[in-house]
Amino acid sequence: MKNIIVVIFSLVITSSFSQNCSITIEGHLYDTATEEPLEFANLFLEESAQGVSSDHYGHFHLTDVCPGDYHLRISHIGCESQRVFLQIKSDTSLHIHLNHSSELLDEVMVHGHGEDHSSAASATIDEQQISGSANENLADLLSSIAGVSMLSNGAGISKPVVHGLFGNRITILNNEVEQAGQQWGNDHAPEIDPFVANHLSVVKGAAALEFGGANLGSVILVEPGNISDDPHLHGQLNYIYNTNGRGHNFNTQFEQKLSAFSWRLTTTLKNQGDSKSPDYFLRNTGKREANAALQLEKKWSPAWSSSFYYSYFSTTIGILRGSHIGNLTDLNLALENEEPYFTEAEFRRDLLPPKQEVKHHLAKFETKYLLAENKAIRLIFASQINDRKEFDNRRGGRSEI
Repeated sequence: MKNIIVVIFSLVITSSFSQNCSITIEGHLYDTATEEPLEFANLFLEESAQGVSSDHYGHFHLTDVCPGDYHLRISHIGCESQRVFLQIKSDTSLHIHLNHSSELLDEVMVHGHGEDHSSAASATIDEQQISGSANENLADLLSSIAGVSMLSNGAGISKPVVHGLFGNRITILNNEVEQAGQQWGNDHAPEIDPFVANHLSVVKGAAALEFGGANLGSVILVEPGNISDDPHLHGQLNYIYNTNGRGHNFNTQFEQKLSAFSWRLTTTLKNQGDSKSPDYFLRNTGKREANAALQLEKKWSPAWSSSFYYSYFSTTIGILRGSHIGNLTDLNLALENEEPYFTEAEFRRDLLPPKQEVKHHLAKFETKYLLAENKAIRLIFASQINDRKEFDNRRGGRSEI
């Protein structure tokens, strides 16, 4: 399958600047895990097009900056890039930490004597990788991680497999809520839109026990991430076209910090028709998908914050009728035929039985009070509804029952 068009737009609303341009911005960059200074990191002030690199001690400084609102972009080899909103009125000092764990997770350390107390083996797919794969579902994306594969039963129907375990033997946490759809059989995919996540992570080993549930050693984390402290409206549009299936994949994401609360809205639309082999079209292998997620955050005080999250997932998936067998005779005939039954010479986009129609609602409310730097009280209330309908091909006009 080829993705031949990728369009990404960024919308940023900024304010104008005054002409008193004598302000200095200086600071230090540190590794989040080790607190070591990060040298040769690149910093770029987007609105004024000023750039600088950090020195051996992680120190940087920008001069001749005008008062106003700015976006500072920081990047470093092996780190995830960060974009910080700044309101500059006078000389400013910053201390910025970058997450360097993506490199640390791949380290190998050899000791003559000692014990390895690490319990986690983890891998992460970041937001940029998710945006570049808008046409793929959750299992397709995760299969790029070592040790993760997928169990597929058709277009849009696939489950992640971690070291040979799948279904309810692994736990999927969608914004810290266990995805109940994993209890369904092999021919059902997790009802999750990957675009709602800033990060997709797979945690293996003993560290997975921290998350509870019925998993046997692996946990998949779907993490939306916090909304940035930026009063400007930021948006992103993604469009991908699939040549095989003539699929359209469209996604939008907007977020903003208001004086009362912060919000983020994510929507995804997918429309794909029959997939094609070299000689014929596989009838009834298209899909439709319409998803939305709303995230709200409110800070009542420096120590007390609350958030609300709601996601809606809706899909209709066609199942290749030639693969839909009811007895051993049909199975033997399907294996003997060089070409499957019910193929087409022309492309079609409509979906007929057999098919699946799935609607999934997830809501979560969380409130958190910080008692000390490393102590907090969290209350989480969550609920989910899964409405699944399966339509078989039947005689006498009963296929829609």
